[in-house]
Amino acid sequence: MGQLFAKKHKAEPPPNVDQDDMALLDLKTHRDKLQQSSRKLEQRASKSHEVARTLVAEGKKTQAMLALRRWEQQKRLGEDCQNHIARLQELIASIEMAQLTKGTVDALKTGVAMMKRIQQDIGGVDQVQRLLGEQEEVQEAQQEIAAMLAGEGGVEDAEMLSEFSRLQEEAALSTLTKADAEAPATTETLAPDTVPVEETPQPVSEDKVELVEKATAATPALVPA
Repeated sequence: MGQLFAKKHKAEPPPNVDQDDMALLDLKTHRDKLQQSSRKLEQRASKSHEVARTLVAEGKKTQAMLALRRWEQQKRLGEDCQNHIARLQELIASIEMAQLTKGTVDALKTGVAMMKRIQQDIGGVDQVQRLLGEQEEVQEAQQEIAAMLAGEGGVEDAEMLSEFSRLQEEAALSTLTKADAEAPATTETLAPDTVPVEETPQPVSEDKVELVEKATAATPALVPA
């Protein structure tokens, strides 16, 4: 029994909805109710007007005047509802615009705070200038190292070229030596059509013969012991 007559607690809004959203929702709910009331008043006014027209046609003036009085009241109530609806609609539009503005301002605050944190992490202008200076120093040092390495590479290239020239000279000398060694064998490898010409012995003069005989007579004979 206690549970049956227990007082119902008002439903709490969802955790993601704040008080402003709930207030805006209440305004829209009240606007919708006024719109429903306005439609009902329009229907009643239209009905009262039809009744008054019928009574006038029947010649019942007093009853027709009462019907017209009800029509006039319902018509005024409908106009009042329309005025209230217009005011609420204007208020709702203003609140929604204010919420959009608030969201924009909150986003700007968040962005500015983030920029401040990022700039604090960077360290300011002095930190950036110091880093740029260190970068230039590191690049200069790297260029010096690269220049030194390039210089050593040039020495090695010169040594390799010198060794290459020496090897060329050895190869040329070996080729010449091999050509000299194979030179006597060239007469044997002549073509079949090529026939060597025999030289004709020249006659020996008498003077040369006498000189040879005198030299032979003057040489002592070898006598075995």
